[in-house]
Amino acid sequence: MHMGNLKQKFWISLVLALPILFLSPMMGLNLPFQFEFPGSQWVVLILATVLFFYGGMPFLQGAKMELSQKEPAMMTLISLGISVSYLYSVYAFIMNNLVHSSQHVMDFFWELATLIVIMLLGHWIEMNAISNAGNALEKMAELLPNSALLVDDAGNTTEVDLQEVQKGQHLLVKAGEKVPTDGKIISGETSINESMVTGESQEVPKKKEDTVIGGSVNGSGTITIEVTGTGESGYLSQVMNLVSSAQNEKSRVESLSDKVAKWLFYVALGVGILAFIIWQIIDGDLNTSLERMVTVFIIACPHALGLAIPLVTARSTSLGAENGVL
Repeated sequence: MHMGNLKQKFWISLVLALPILFLSPMMGLNLPFQFEFPGSQWVVLILATVLFFYGGMPFLQGAKMELSQKEPAMMTLISLGISVSYLYSVYAFIMNNLVHSSQHVMDFFWELATLIVIMLLGHWIEMNAISNAGNALEKMAELLPNSALLVDDAGNTTEVDLQEVQKGQHLLVKAGEKVPTDGKIISGETSINESMVTGESQEVPKKKEDTVIGGSVNGSGTITIEVTGTGESGYLSQVMNLVSSAQNEKSRVESLSDKVAKWLFYVALGVGILAFIIWQIIDGDLNTSLERMVTVFIIACPHALGLAIPLVTARSTSLGAENGVL
């Protein structure tokens, strides 16, 4: 999902969820701020239906992909929770308002609303963190100048496009200019500010035969360098490739959370079915047995896990950036 879509989905889902939180009980308990009016159950049903299909769609699509790969994980677990809470709540609505059953059937519209909103918030935070890390890549690309001063065998200088510079050519770097490519100093002395590339705050003295990094800033001296790396072979480009590949791989925490979610899915499924069978044997009432099974499925859905992992990712990314660690 694109971050903009997740942000939009979260805010619209929050607007849909708020009336549900005020009009429906939590696990059958009426909270102090909740109220009802004639027809309020219909309002809750309509809003919950829109919320389930609109806000829950990213998780349902994710679960479909995970199940097609035979690897149930976080999305499958979330989809299990929101699907059973919605379907059972619709069943409860029918029994309470249309069939007028003698026994009140508890609905889970409140849990459905909070689950979808919290999970959307977590995924939005995670996408925002990844996007911010992507901005760091763009800033790195901007470190390199667009052109360079090429020095020919006669000592004449010509301004050329940076993409035309080749390995082995000589470039003139004047005081205060950005070093256009990786290179080795063949004449002149200076000091180089490499903080934007290496994080080192003090300028580094450079003399003949020393190496310089493309993207660093030349100090007060004028130097001539021999190009040792351009394009993909340059230091800056290699760092950007490392950052890009790191973004495309899941962190250990995310991989661990997927493994936990996978086993939690199987455990929740097994315990929920077991709860249904046991309550059916003990009580013999279908509504009670279904209610217990659905409760297990909803409680097993990882509210905390779904929000904690993105928050950890976002905060650690932010702390790293503040301390100059890409």
